[in-house]
Amino acid sequence: MTKPYKTKKEKVYYQLREEIIQGEIPPGERLTIAGIAEKCGVSEIPVREAVQQLLQESYLISAPRAGLTVSVVSEEDVRKTFELRAALESLAARLSVRRMEEEQIFELYKMIKDSRKYYEELDYHAYWLCNQAFHRYIYQFCGNERLLGIIDGLMQYSHRYPQYYTNAKQISRSIDRHLEIAHAISDRDERLTEDLVRAHMVMGCKTVQERVREARRKLMGEEAPGEKE
Repeated sequence: MTKPYKTKKEKVYYQLREEIIQGEIPPGERLTIAGIAEKCGVSEIPVREAVQQLLQESYLISAPRAGLTVSVVSEEDVRKTFELRAALESLAARLSVRRMEEEQIFELYKMIKDSRKYYEELDYHAYWLCNQAFHRYIYQFCGNERLLGIIDGLMQYSHRYPQYYTNAKQISRSIDRHLEIAHAISDRDERLTEDLVRAHMVMGCKTVQERVREARRKLMGEEAPGEKE
């Protein structure tokens, strides 16, 4: 479904951001205003406006000699993001425990069953989507729209990280954690639910940091001689 854009700047912004998030424009890729304008079918004015916003949000960086470049995620960036996610998502999960009805908890188990099917089929992308849906489903019952807005922004930014559900062992561990979280919610154990979600985020952080290291090594290895900054 095509999203209706109010302005050309908005169109360019969302198109570029989505391509960066999905990895279609990889970290380290160099861009030009003229190239973006031609690709998006607009003049350079809305492109400059969109690029300015992407620079402010750290999707892009601008250096004197390198020009406009897609930013490379750092391990420090991952740590800071997951610190916030661990604190806020565990809080949202705890608040949701007291508000979820039995049929809503049943839905969690159904989502875990679906994710296990994707695991067995080795469909990593489908599992990743199901994993995101599982967490969002829990948090929506927290009763705090401002908290949900912050969490959603962090989750959207986290999509920039290299895909880290890339093998059966990692997926299996994640499903086990989701099952533990669902059990804790079913038992109405707010403290345990909070602790489990926080621990889940901590483990996710370590895994993403490993993938970031791998991506950075690959990027540096493919860099042509003389391009090192």
